[in-house]
Amino acid sequence: MNNEELMSVRERLERIKEKPKEVPKPLDIIPEKDRRPIGDGMLTFERQFLQKVEKAIKKIESIKDQMKSSDNFLNYFYDLKNAEQDFLKLLNEAEEKHVDFPENFVKRVAEVKKNIRSKVR
Repeated sequence: MNNEELMSVRERLERIKEKPKEVPKPLDIIPEKDRRPIGDGMLTFERQFLQKVEKAIKKIESIKDQMKSSDNFLNYFYDLKNAEQDFLKLLNEAEEKHVDFPENFVKRVAEVKKNIRSKVR
């Protein structure tokens, strides 16, 4: 290294003072212009719960379709029972938390719930 390339600490500090690096803003601080009221595009607790229940219904329907198209019915039977139990747990949790679903979705949930077989014993 040449003496021309070497800088004193003072020169480095002066250079940094002239061109400071930009520090990113903290993520937990949201500017006022970015704050929006909750609308149709935003997720609320009830919408999140509705999506969870809808996902559980789709999982049950998917497993039933696999059972119909598969040669070995029993491979999917255990998976179906687990998916149905998860669905029923979600419904119980929704009742405990007093989540209101839309009327057409309630009909769909009732239809799926009706098709779930309970223990024979």
